[in-house]
Amino acid sequence: MNTAIEHLVDQFESRKLSRRQLVASLSALVASATAAASAQSQSAPAVSVLAQGRSINHVSLSVTDVEKAADYYSKLFNVKIVSRPGNGGLNMGLGDGFLGLYKLANPGTVNHICIGVDNYDPDALAAKCKQMGITASVNRDPNSRTSGGDQLYIQAFDNHRLQIGPHGYQG
Repeated sequence: MNTAIEHLVDQFESRKLSRRQLVASLSALVASATAAASAQSQSAPAVSVLAQGRSINHVSLSVTDVEKAADYYSKLFNVKIVSRPGNGGLNMGLGDGFLGLYKLANPGTVNHICIGVDNYDPDALAAKCKQMGITASVNRDPNSRTSGGDQLYIQAFDNHRLQIGPHGYQG
């Protein structure tokens, strides 16, 4: 992993990667390593990789007031609302991804992050998680999504809540 990190930093320093691309790539690298370490530590049968991570699709924040939070992030980053799921939250567009704002328990915390993958199939990925010894669940509630279809969540390393979703989905 050190070689991969050094390569990414070299690309950033030579201006081949933006700061955002560097952070996203490092985060995806860590998430992939974390999932692999979790699977190995649970002595699960060997499965090569769950999926090829392509992006940090979104981060969902728990906030006290969704509309005030949306106004704050809109002023801070000049982002617009791209969707309003049926659960009362909203999603602010960020290039290929988005920032989710939801009134949930524990305001001021990250509820989950979502890693975007190609060829997203939540049922197949959940089955592969099971083979890897990773706890996974598929949320089929239509109020929890808009364009993304069924949602796959896993309990990642250190009990982080991680969503796997289609690369480029906009909430």
